[in-house]
Amino acid sequence: MEKVLIRPNPTREKTLHVTPTIVSAIRSFGFKVFLSKDLEPRLGALLGEKAVFCDEGEALRTCDFAVVVGGDGTILRLAQAAALHQKPILGINVGTMGFMSELEMQELWEIEKVRSGAFWLDSRMMINVRVVNAEGETLFEAEGLNDAVVSKGIVSRVIKLNVFVNGKKTLFLSADGVIVCTPTGSTAYSLSAGGPIIEPSSACMAITPICPHSLNIKSVILGADKEIRITPPLQENSVHLSVDGYQSFEVEPGHSIVIRRSAAELSLIRIKELGFYEIIRKKLSNERVDV
Repeated sequence: MEKVLIRPNPTREKTLHVTPTIVSAIRSFGFKVFLSKDLEPRLGALLGEKAVFCDEGEALRTCDFAVVVGGDGTILRLAQAAALHQKPILGINVGTMGFMSELEMQELWEIEKVRSGAFWLDSRMMINVRVVNAEGETLFEAEGLNDAVVSKGIVSRVIKLNVFVNGKKTLFLSADGVIVCTPTGSTAYSLSAGGPIIEPSSACMAITPICPHSLNIKSVILGADKEIRITPPLQENSVHLSVDGYQSFEVEPGHSIVIRRSAAELSLIRIKELGFYEIIRKKLSNERVDV
């Protein structure tokens, strides 16, 4: 472990403000630091020769791991590329919850353990999400770490959705939408919609309806080997797909959303010995995880 890509959330001034401090700390442990060339106009003068500014894709290919500065949303935006390049991520939380982040700003000294090899990798299952037309042609494809959300447009009416599992019709929903999440995504939107908390090491997916117009429809947990197909029938309201909250596509009648376990997995660098349930308890009670 010698080369590291630092990826701050460029939309949050707070993360850009602390990035020079993080760069200095990481360099002091003997790492060579890379940042996206897009950040050079904002950070170049502050960092000087402390970092190499280059194409982010190129840096991700050549680095040993990535440090993400922000919250879970910032990790999600790098997750697909990092997983495809098989590069682990170390999260530094400058956001709110930060379920996936390993360190807080006051714990930067812990990064030295990565240099010495005193860390372990937490492997996270991902989902492959495709939109196909009636002929089976792929119109949209993405890899998701958290979830695929199928939701209504701006009109207040509910949408209707058919949900098939391995080709068998399993649910017919009249709702604001539906969430298909991984264990990692179970503590995100799915949890807010009444879904279960799933331990990240599990191999499964959960289907969670969003405000269903029914009293007897609840979340369903499926094995990771299942294929989920969601098809919207002809209706007045528009239907939208969002993967991990930032990759989106408008789904039309005749289209199907196909969700399977992805061949890619994301690795998160773990340094501390905090258990999953301890993190859940502290994060959901708005405590900081300080050890």
